[in-house]
Amino acid sequence: MNKKEKIFEIKDLEKTYEISRGMFKEAQKVNAINKISFDVYKGETYSIVGESGCGKSTTAKLLLNIESPTKGKIFFKGVDISTFDTKAWREYRKKVQIIFQDPYSSLNPRWTVGTIIAEPLQLNTTLSKSEIKKEVYKIMKRVGLEEGWYDRYPHQFSGGQRQRIGIARALVLKPEVIVCDEPVSALDVSIQAQVLNLLLDLQEEFNLTYIFISHDLSVVEHISDRIMVMYFGDVVELSSVEDLFSNPKADYTKKLLGAIPKI
Repeated sequence: MNKKEKIFEIKDLEKTYEISRGMFKEAQKVNAINKISFDVYKGETYSIVGESGCGKSTTAKLLLNIESPTKGKIFFKGVDISTFDTKAWREYRKKVQIIFQDPYSSLNPRWTVGTIIAEPLQLNTTLSKSEIKKEVYKIMKRVGLEEGWYDRYPHQFSGGQRQRIGIARALVLKPEVIVCDEPVSALDVSIQAQVLNLLLDLQEEFNLTYIFISHDLSVVEHISDRIMVMYFGDVVELSSVEDLFSNPKADYTKKLLGAIPKI
């Protein structure tokens, strides 16, 4: 059996925020993440689950370099990302993309679908306008968007269609990792399954690695390989999806599972 390729290695990651308490009071420190460590392997879906405020979205921001950790290290393919120069960061941003939670607020309402999906190619490649348009048409078709919608605006689409636009934008640079930040929580339940199935199909086709952020265990059950449960900045459980649902260890995990509606 071949050894799995480690794509991310997180060591003792911490993030502390200072919250101002007014002019005459000392700022209060709040730990969003408390010394967490985990690995993510190529081709898997690694889900991070917990309630709002548990630290899961903060973890995603650190992996995307939207924010910097207070302490700890993030290794991408064995290299500490804090050592990256400008060129390395440019390559990293091509390889690690994000699908946002709200498919409307994450899309520029003044831009057409074609412009939104083309922007990453314009910023990160030397392709000509005609080549970019060809690539955009190709990825639109793959995610279930019609070519005739190229010049339409985000407000002309449903929530599910807008999320497909976001998926196309994340895919167009051919990344290796996609951080999915609550990608179906803003969608109707009937549309959630369609988007999750699309993500699974794309993962297999493009050999993608997903880091899937969610508060809903019923969503991650069908897409995950491993699940990390967080509670107030700590990792309370980390196991395969099968073990977590059949034999949860942490009391908090049991409570989350108990909150899933039974049909």
